[in-house]
Amino acid sequence: MKRRAPVNQRGVALGIVVWFIAGMSLLVSGIIAEARVDTRLAQLHYAKAKAAAAGDGAIHLALAEQVARKQNKQKGADRRRELQIGGNIVAIRMIPSGLLVNISTEAVKGLTSLFSMAQGRSQGDTRRWRLSPEQLARAVVAYRDGVNGRRGSQFFSLEDLLRVPGVDREVFDAVRDFIVTENLAGNISGAAKNTGSRLRNLESAMSGEGAMLDGNVQLAADQLRVDAIVRIGDQEWLRRRWVSFQGDNSGGLPWDILRSEAARPLGQRSI
Repeated sequence: MKRRAPVNQRGVALGIVVWFIAGMSLLVSGIIAEARVDTRLAQLHYAKAKAAAAGDGAIHLALAEQVARKQNKQKGADRRRELQIGGNIVAIRMIPSGLLVNISTEAVKGLTSLFSMAQGRSQGDTRRWRLSPEQLARAVVAYRDGVNGRRGSQFFSLEDLLRVPGVDREVFDAVRDFIVTENLAGNISGAAKNTGSRLRNLESAMSGEGAMLDGNVQLAADQLRVDAIVRIGDQEWLRRRWVSFQGDNSGGLPWDILRSEAARPLGQRSI
């Protein structure tokens, strides 16, 4: 006659089995969740690479057309036009860098106009800005030119603006589409001297609501910022490159790429 295990031993065994099943369930759930994250990251990297490739192709086509215009002595170019690259629609926007606010040289008044405009259009809670537009402008000038015997610091890239006390990521994201540094800036004739007026024209133009330039300003500038807005699915991506038609054109093309920004998602907004 077989001897039955005590009831308490059977309960312990059952508890161990239940805990083992629960542990395995958690492990499997974790593996599935991690796989989903990895899949999402892979899709994101693929979309980013695709946006950069399509954007670069469209930018080079637009620049080639711009060179042809200059050779044929045609003035200006379309403010914004669309090209089809590999099944993707790419909107191209070419802006003379001389129209942007040069944070390397702009005075307090012009910088104040920049931060005031940016604060008004910021999608975040602007009450979190620790400094007023004028305070931010003075902080930029103090950082750049030096104050109280402290030596000033140059802006070598747009991101150097984040080194200025009071300029956080929200402030930088609000102004990054309207600024340029000395090494990227170019001269352009006929541009409005008033920074506020120039910014209003640029803001309306980049939102698709107005003419890009005043009639006296020619788009055939020596240095341009070229934006490629690539739509992939329901997401818009921005690929931005800074171009010069001056220099030795060492790349074998009639232009040099001064700066390339990684493709970044724009969401529902095309700025």
